[in-house]
Amino acid sequence: MRTSRSAFLLCTCAFLSNSKLASVTAESANSTFQQEDGNNDPSIGIAIDNKNITESPITAAPHTSATNNPLAGDSSPAFATTGTCSNDKSFRIIRKNGTADWCKWLEHRKKGARRRWCDKWNNDRLVKEACALSCGECSNDTPVQPPPVANSSKRGLIIGMRESERNVNHFKDAVSWFYNYSQWPSHWEGKWADANGIEFVPTIHKAYLTNRDLSPWCFFNSTQPTCSKQDAINTIRASINDRKNNGVAPRYLMGFNEMYNNPPPIDLTPAEAAIFWGKYVQPAAVANGLILVSPTTSNKDKGIKWFADFLKQCYDRRFQTDPCDIEIIKRFAVHEYMCYSDLFEEGYGGGSSELITKLAQQLGNYGGKNDWLAYLRNRDLWVTETNCFWESDAPHHDSKEQCLRATGQKWQTHGSGHLAKMNKMANVERYAWWTVWNIQTKPNYLTYRNGQLTPIGKAYLSPGNPKVDCEFPGVKLYARDATLTGTAELFTCKSTGTQMIRRGGAFKEQPGTVTFTVNVPSSGNYAINVSYLTKNDRNLSVSVNNGSPNYSTLFSTGSFCLDGGASTVVPLELTGLKAGVNTITFGKLMKKQMPFIEWVSVVI
Repeated sequence: MRTSRSAFLLCTCAFLSNSKLASVTAESANSTFQQEDGNNDPSIGIAIDNKNITESPITAAPHTSATNNPLAGDSSPAFATTGTCSNDKSFRIIRKNGTADWCKWLEHRKKGARRRWCDKWNNDRLVKEACALSCGECSNDTPVQPPPVANSSKRGLIIGMRESERNVNHFKDAVSWFYNYSQWPSHWEGKWADANGIEFVPTIHKAYLTNRDLSPWCFFNSTQPTCSKQDAINTIRASINDRKNNGVAPRYLMGFNEMYNNPPPIDLTPAEAAIFWGKYVQPAAVANGLILVSPTTSNKDKGIKWFADFLKQCYDRRFQTDPCDIEIIKRFAVHEYMCYSDLFEEGYGGGSSELITKLAQQLGNYGGKNDWLAYLRNRDLWVTETNCFWESDAPHHDSKEQCLRATGQKWQTHGSGHLAKMNKMANVERYAWWTVWNIQTKPNYLTYRNGQLTPIGKAYLSPGNPKVDCEFPGVKLYARDATLTGTAELFTCKSTGTQMIRRGGAFKEQPGTVTFTVNVPSSGNYAINVSYLTKNDRNLSVSVNNGSPNYSTLFSTGSFCLDGGASTVVPLELTGLKAGVNTITFGKLMKKQMPFIEWVSVVI
């Protein structure tokens, strides 16, 4: 952040026994602040009563506050004297000028705007606890330990193509169903599910049917070969019979997945989806006695618009040769990537939720149908993908942070977490975390590739339990433990206060490498956790024992160290380690600078 003078504001959200807000600690309250990241909202420059500002040096001071449902309205929430909101960090508040108070400004925004702004600045420049009252982040939930949750009829798994039984065995007594975006279980999945009494839910997620190896074999559009209606019916029937004869018979069929993300021909338009629904998906469910789950929607404008238009198009086709009947759709599938318990209550809880309200507004009295609202309220929800990844864009929450949110250890901001909330919500019938494991370099997985539980995996086994250990596995090797060559150098990151390594890879066309020495008990493949920081998306090369490097793209964490940057952690999968001592080298043969490295740990 560039300013005419260095200026920081500590927003100390505190409450007293007489339920009045304590003073806000500030330094250089009258200094001019320069806005970061292109915030063009003119209303941020509101004036405040300066008598509420007390000048003092910035220190890492705790602050406390609590509210009775702070999201209940747009005005300043009432204060309560039970529970606390606390954080021991100091916070930089980005403002346009010295008369604006970010926290106070937020109190006057509508709920949705407050959440968007709080999410936008959810990093070391401003984390939500800094403005707990105005962000509406003090939960009604109290930090109590619920009993560990065993099997939940709601909880399911999303299993991909690369996992093995060792990845999912952790959850065999904790889930009741799974799906894999296909009509068939792949490889070992069917036998595993049968042996453990777990239901498979077939899915027609795109406009084609799949072979047993999950490759496409016929298509709904003009691409050859083109599926017939009977092909769809027979495919689902065979899948049902496989399970019925050996384990739990499928009871549901799920439809198209996230058709609102991309323009055609990548995704289907609502009109195309309604045609294919009536010709293929609906007949496959009806002929086989399955309960039909809708195409997925989200609570965002794009998802709401697509899904409402699909329902309209389906309603218009109710008397066509291949009719699309909205009444046969008995469940609505939604995707949600935030973990606040109050968001789930407001967004999805009951017939007056944001989801139902938004859909009802889109549908109105379309087609002369006057009971759209009753129709919407009569459908329970399946949350078929969820995690905490998109609560913050940069950095995205890593596995530890998502674990803390899902286990009630961020109860000031997230309550008991969205998983525990869904377990209590009568209209949420099922949910599944995305995902068990995936080849993408993301921190959203329940397990590492070799099957060890991630922090998220531990949270999924015991949602809402604040005694879950969310720390990353493995012994951490810090920046100071690495061997550096060339341009790579150790420095102290101002925003985190920790040592990191910068200028690895290629800096000014000169090479620099970072090597950690690790010891593993046996030969094989291992995952490592990598804590890093980078303003922009950057590649990272990783080589084991001086072998050929593999490359991964690491997402931006928001800013550099002088601008309030924060680190985050991603898992990387390594192959070819030998029993005993090994070297892991970053930056080899790179043509550009790699991300800053803070620490690594090997998952044993």
